[in-house]
Amino acid sequence: MVWGMMSFQALSDLHFLPPKQTVSADYYLKEILEKTCRNALNRKPKKGDLLTRKMLPNMSKDIFQQDGAPAHSAKRTQDWCKKNLKYFWGKGEWPANFQT
Repeated sequence: MVWGMMSFQALSDLHFLPPKQTVSADYYLKEILEKTCRNALNRKPKKGDLLTRKMLPNMSKDIFQQDGAPAHSAKRTQDWCKKNLKYFWGKGEWPANFQT
């Protein structure tokens, strides 16, 4: 399994999970959000290759989107996202869950 982020101008490093690794909320927070995600969001260069430049020119217009996997919807994960991400779609906010 692999995890990554993308925007219209940049890509994060990919996080490859070890074989048979389950993605618990603890693993997701420590190994993916705290390391790979945070590193990608803290980039400063506005120019360069896809893996080194800033994810977006104006990070106030980003939306972090996850699916409904248990590790993504865990309270600890949701709390981390609220604290560290300006905008994110929380549990139940995915467009597929919107009521019409």
